[in-house]
Amino acid sequence: NNIMRLFTFIFLSFSIAFTATGQSDDTEFAEYGTTLAISPFGPGLSLTYNVDTKNSITAAFGFSPEVSAPEALLPDFESSSYSVNGTSSWMGVFWRHRPFENQNIGFNLGMASGQIENNLEDDADDHLTYSVNYTENPVMYLGVNYGSKPVKGLQFGIELGVLSTGGATVQYSGHEEEMEFHEEEIEAAIDDIKSKFAWSMLPNLQLSVSYGF
Repeated sequence: NNIMRLFTFIFLSFSIAFTATGQSDDTEFAEYGTTLAISPFGPGLSLTYNVDTKNSITAAFGFSPEVSAPEALLPDFESSSYSVNGTSSWMGVFWRHRPFENQNIGFNLGMASGQIENNLEDDADDHLTYSVNYTENPVMYLGVNYGSKPVKGLQFGIELGVLSTGGATVQYSGHEEEMEFHEEEIEAAIDDIKSKFAWSMLPNLQLSVSYGF
């Protein structure tokens, strides 16, 4: 059920992006561009220099204030169920290559630096809490983008990608006295969170609005 919801969202996002990019007839080359994007890592702002019609260099930064993760997108934990709140901040440099003549499809390769902090609270009566933090830098990013051509005017785009990290640090973050009464439970929960939530490869689905000039 959760997987079907995710695929439905991705399909609708692609449909919107395809329709929007098809409405632009402006083909005048733009040397620069600026982009506002939204992704699971929060909103981001970037400035792009288009070297030519096939290659671009982008500097970007973004952040996410503390937000709650939708329950439908969380994995099925074995030890318990959790409420998840997270924050992020990042900046990076990316190279985009468009190998085809229509310039719609591009491949993004980049390097980013930042941090992602997640707080998990056990929904059971004891409300034990855990931190899942990504702090290793830098990290690599690879994505496939449709839209946002290097032309003047308004453009729309969608990107699917993956962020390659060294993994997250998972720690118990509650009161120390709880360790005496729940030590085995906490150790089992940390192992469960490491295998189900603290992935080293983080997926990215990004929607963007760009303006070339």
